[in-house]
Amino acid sequence: MFRRKTSKVKNRHQVKILKANVMSPRIFWFDVRHAFAMLFKMVFWMALLGVGCWGLWMGVEKGLLENPEFKLQRIELSDNPAIDEIRLLNVTGIDPTGSLFDCDAGQIEESLRALPEVSAATVRREYPGTLLVDVSIREPMLWVASESQGIRSRDLKTGLVVDQSLTAFPCPRGKYEEALALPVIELREGGTPLKAGMKVDHPDFVRGMRLYSAAGSFSPDANEWIDTIWQHKSWASRMTTREGAEVTFGHDNLKRQMGDLLAAVQHANEKGARIATITLIGTRNLPVTYAEPPAPKAIFVEPAPEARITEESTPSPSEPVKVSPAIDRDLNRLLER
Repeated sequence: MFRRKTSKVKNRHQVKILKANVMSPRIFWFDVRHAFAMLFKMVFWMALLGVGCWGLWMGVEKGLLENPEFKLQRIELSDNPAIDEIRLLNVTGIDPTGSLFDCDAGQIEESLRALPEVSAATVRREYPGTLLVDVSIREPMLWVASESQGIRSRDLKTGLVVDQSLTAFPCPRGKYEEALALPVIELREGGTPLKAGMKVDHPDFVRGMRLYSAAGSFSPDANEWIDTIWQHKSWASRMTTREGAEVTFGHDNLKRQMGDLLAAVQHANEKGARIATITLIGTRNLPVTYAEPPAPKAIFVEPAPEARITEESTPSPSEPVKVSPAIDRDLNRLLER
């Protein structure tokens, strides 16, 4: 067959490239010199960079860190009952003779916040030489105690208090006198062990807080008359008051029981009596016992001046001793008592 003629003509050109690597002693020596030159330049620039960094560091150290103007001259600590200047230095590791730049504000804040009694802490450097430390301390709400864990109530060394967030922490020494008037919730064995800085997680504490909250809803001054709350049985809690009354509550209808307690106390006060024990689980005919009134005390009566017997007026043993009518009445009154 014949090919069809066309005006398009494709010319293909094949290009052949020859690549050859030629090596000679002169070429090798040139490559070596070039490599050493590049290495020298790299070392030179690195050394120059190192010298520059060293000079910059020495300038910073001499101009800032060792500058007497930036030496730590004063620590301003906010007024609080838990942390003083000595404890601040021990906890945070601040060098009082160092520079203000040695005080890492973030690290100091973390050290303070790690203390169980601290709720918040902020640290700020004020140039040229003042460190400002602001510390907020947790406010005790009540005591928590556990005989099985060796945590005693109202004890400064082993006792624990809780705040509004229900976090346990040691009572600050500056708050101890005030905290002695706070109620105590006692815990039995079991549950999560008490630990400073952690929230209290115990069934007895939950029931005790329910009873404490119910008392606070009826009486804003509940802190002043509640002494101790503990779990008496699985179905009942007990509370002792500041006056020594022992009150038994059921776990249900706490508001009704608290209202009955306050009504019974008011009724007893009106009659001049004091409740010793009362059980509020029932709704009618609540069992109540009253404390016995204290025994009367003898009163010493100073003899009248005219009735004192002197050595000169002492009668003979055969004669009866005469006393004034006032002393006679006082003696008869004491004998009748």
